[in-house]
Amino acid sequence: MSTAILTGPPVAGAPLEGGLRSLGFDVRVAEDAAGVEAALAAVPAGERVALVDPRFVGHTHSLRLALTDPRFPAAAIPGALAVQPTARAALVRAVSAAYAASAPSAPPAAG
Repeated sequence: MSTAILTGPPVAGAPLEGGLRSLGFDVRVAEDAAGVEAALAAVPAGERVALVDPRFVGHTHSLRLALTDPRFPAAAIPGALAVQPTARAALVRAVSAAYAASAPSAPPAAG
């Protein structure tokens, strides 16, 4: 099984979720950067995982080509990327770094 994580709430009426399901993906929705990190951690290590911008506009065929091709450990198109288990660690590091960069910093200490 493969998992697709939408990196935000789906666009109402958009066919993206159905298209991903038709390609064999279990679709999960993450509301924010922390949710993406948590959803990624919840996917079993041996599975292909994709991160997809919920605003993606394109044909299901382009998603199929980019997200399901087994020849490459990682593949991307504008608005979507997928990794095989062999590239999973690199994706986790990138997501963690992006989350750390987007997290609000602590207020300065009074003093």
